[in-house]
Amino acid sequence: MQEKKEKILHRVVTFLNREELDFLDNISKDILFSIGIKVPRSTILKNLVDIFLECDSKNIKNYNDLLNLLMEKLKNFSNKFCL
Repeated sequence: MQEKKEKILHRVVTFLNREELDFLDNISKDILFSIGIKVPRSTILKNLVDIFLECDSKNIKNYNDLLNLLMEKLKNFSNKFCL
């Protein structure tokens, strides 16, 4: 019987400005008011990283490519879940 390997988690510390924090807080509040679940900022950031993990990063050559990819993924996500 094969045992599942336990994923090792790492703590990441980042600095965000007030506008960025407000953005994360607004997402958290939207989720809380729409489905009644409190989602911490760290979970929102982790989910954004997970979205990127599903992408083909070979096509990202600069910052604008990265932003365009994120916007495309968010549009697909919002259409899928009617956000």
